[in-house]
Amino acid sequence: MKQINRLAGGTKAFDPMPLLESVGMAHRASNRPGQLSGGERQRVGIARALVTGAKLLLVDEPTASLDRARSREVVELLARQSHDHGVATVMVTHDHDVLGYCDRVAEMVDGRLGAPAPIR
Repeated sequence: MKQINRLAGGTKAFDPMPLLESVGMAHRASNRPGQLSGGERQRVGIARALVTGAKLLLVDEPTASLDRARSREVVELLARQSHDHGVATVMVTHDHDVLGYCDRVAEMVDGRLGAPAPIR
């Protein structure tokens, strides 16, 4: 199997290995998505999103298929990576257990965005 060491993004090329290492997935770099658990796929997804150099991540229900421990782990990782890489992240979730990792929280009720809610 050919190992990919660099990903092209526009005119820049980024090395994905440091990001895979930062999400604890460098050891699985040659695995296919079907060979990874749900939590592992979430962590690789975070690295894939960050490797492009994006300044904004839109994350929809990142903990939907995970147990509580993995949910916390994924959101902690997402928050840490967002802060470390200067990336604004907007997360949509029904998981109230992860709100403490957010810098700001806004609640949507009946299709209307409410005032920022206090973080619990």
